[in-house]
Amino acid sequence: MKIKKFVLILFFILFFSQMIIAESAYGDEIQREGYVVSRSKVDRSVEVGTLFQDFIIVNNLRNEPITATFSSSGNVIDLIEFESSGIEIFPKNSSAMYFYIKGARIGNYSGEILISGGVNERILVNIRVVESDLNPVFFVQVEPYKKYFKLNEKLKFKVYLYRIKSGEVDEIVLSYSLNNTKNDSYFLGQESFNFTNSFYHLKEFEMPPEIEKGEYILQLSAVYNNELIPALSYFVIRKPFFSRLLFGFLPLWLLFSGIGMILLFLLIYFLIKRRIKLSKKYRMELDTKKLPMPSKENLSLGLIAETKIKACLEPEKLKTHSIVAGATGGGKSIAAQVLIEEALMKNVAVIVFDPTAQWSGMLRKCEDKKMLSYYPKFGLKPSDARAFFGNIRQISHAREVIDIERFIHPGQIQIFALNKLDPNDMDIFVASAIRQIFKSDPKETPDLKVLLVFDEVHRLLSKFGGSGEGFLQIERACREFRKWGIGVMLVSQVLSDFVGEIKANINTEIQMRTRDEGDLGRIKIKYGEEFLQSLVKASVGVGMFVNTAYNKGKPYFINFRPILHNTRRLSDEELEKYNKYNEIIDDFDNQIEQLEKEKIDTFDLKMELKLIKDKLMSGNFSVVDIYIEGIGPRLQKQWEKLGKKPKKLEKKLIDASEIQKSVEEARKARAIYEKEELKKKKIEEKKVEAENISTKILKPLTFDNGIMISSLKELAETLPGIELAVFKIHVNSKRHDIAKWAEQVSPELSKKILAEIEKSKIVEILNNFIKESSPKKD
Repeated sequence: MKIKKFVLILFFILFFSQMIIAESAYGDEIQREGYVVSRSKVDRSVEVGTLFQDFIIVNNLRNEPITATFSSSGNVIDLIEFESSGIEIFPKNSSAMYFYIKGARIGNYSGEILISGGVNERILVNIRVVESDLNPVFFVQVEPYKKYFKLNEKLKFKVYLYRIKSGEVDEIVLSYSLNNTKNDSYFLGQESFNFTNSFYHLKEFEMPPEIEKGEYILQLSAVYNNELIPALSYFVIRKPFFSRLLFGFLPLWLLFSGIGMILLFLLIYFLIKRRIKLSKKYRMELDTKKLPMPSKENLSLGLIAETKIKACLEPEKLKTHSIVAGATGGGKSIAAQVLIEEALMKNVAVIVFDPTAQWSGMLRKCEDKKMLSYYPKFGLKPSDARAFFGNIRQISHAREVIDIERFIHPGQIQIFALNKLDPNDMDIFVASAIRQIFKSDPKETPDLKVLLVFDEVHRLLSKFGGSGEGFLQIERACREFRKWGIGVMLVSQVLSDFVGEIKANINTEIQMRTRDEGDLGRIKIKYGEEFLQSLVKASVGVGMFVNTAYNKGKPYFINFRPILHNTRRLSDEELEKYNKYNEIIDDFDNQIEQLEKEKIDTFDLKMELKLIKDKLMSGNFSVVDIYIEGIGPRLQKQWEKLGKKPKKLEKKLIDASEIQKSVEEARKARAIYEKEELKKKKIEEKKVEAENISTKILKPLTFDNGIMISSLKELAETLPGIELAVFKIHVNSKRHDIAKWAEQVSPELSKKILAEIEKSKIVEILNNFIKESSPKKD
């Protein structure tokens, strides 16, 4: 905005004469890197017989104090007298050196004021001693604190009064006013005082309430002996930044307040989120989009640790086998049994090989108050506790024939209790059971048909006293069972010892808290220190879950839900009852089968026997007794009518040689697997070796045209493009640089190249050598 002409002319006339005097007397400031000197010259007219006080100000810009020593030179030495020999200026501060000019004799004098020490400058001095002095007694200067002021803040400025002549100045009157480009004038105030020496003081006025934003001139008028001495300064008054309007209607304070609130909210959010993350026991990267969602089809395992996100598993993933590992008391049995409960509720048949009879608790509903207390956290009610439909059979002989197909019933669990077998016999039974599955000629199916659970499977490992025969068969099962819709679940105290085809064919791993150094080391190497620490600190019932199809293959932690069945195994008395009833039912089955061969109608007997089996599976022993008492006499009557006696049921045993034969088959399968793995390894090594031969950096071969070759592959690719004239310089009847260079790779290759001097033939030899060195594809 331009200031109106008449205002400028007015101030110019008032100000011009005084500015010329001040400018000529002081000169420009001397500005250096570490200090500023207020003037570059002293130019004064002094009345003869008088004493004039003047000064030089030094501003220290450094972070340490400096000293300045003053002296004069030339023919002004007798005219200038300093108040002291020097001054000390503190860091980021200023100090003035006052001196007197004596009007001793009329004349013109010149010289210099020398400043030394922390300041090194020469100030030109011109002094005129005259009969009378036309200079004013003093002049004034006004300087605002800053160029821009806000409407609602105080107006602050500095007032400088420079005494030109010696003596006291009495009754000086200073008036302050503001003027703008609209010819508006605002009177600020007035003051009067006396002064002897030059000085400055600070002034502060309230902003006039009616003043508007715009460009202003601060006018200072000093009146002394009816003489007006003016001083002017320019500045701008603005609205406070936050009072301005954006788009003409939105106050900036409101906009920035909103932005500030949003930023504060985001900061608090991220700080809380970070605090929660740091306080979490389980460190994991979770991509919920890569996790199975809750549905009627999926298994509900519990919650993802320290979240309310449901942890699920697709049933078909169990067909590619699973392992649950962890130390005793870490919750591995709970985790495994939760999976089995969910599979049963999805109508999957389950067969458990149980060395401790602990799984027998699945036949009774949960009554444990502590376990029931966890139900609400997982959205369960005490009424959700339930028993599962199934049976338990005590295995008393390791080579007992088990007709697996007979025990596969959707939604039912069949437990084979192995707790009465010796460790070696347990090995034999597992090998025998798997052999019988292979011999049963199962049909291929895409669906999960049955889940085989091998509990305490680490007992089959040689380090835990096992013979290794059962382990070999499990290894074979993991390779082939999936095509028949048979999933294998291994429950073990350790995981790191499972190698070969078992490790290669298990797609779901659940690692509960463990103390096994092998497992801890494996987790640290494979997943990192954070997962290791999380697992070590894991609560009972929380395990690390890994499935390559979920969470981009990265592990995450699941807090498994409480079980619905009883936490305790059945008592020995109850187990004995199951054994007794199973023997009776097996005998009835045997008799009915014999009666059918005698052409007797057994339909009613079969239906009644099915009721007995169902009641036994539900644990209703009293009803089982009633049905047994009814069907027994009826069978006896049928035999009396025939005049025959039924053949006694005898347990069938597999010949030990058959089991051994099956183990040998598994051993051969492992040998084939190991051979294939070794073959793959050798192919990979050969491939790496071939790549190394062709790409290995060698001592360079430099052609006459400047091309430099550093590897065999590079030579084979570059040589066809080399000009024939250049090629013949290096390869001719007397010289063969390529053959000599190839000795670094192979003497045989060098010999072949030496026999040729045609470029195309050498290229062919190189390509054939690289090709022959590469691994052959199967």
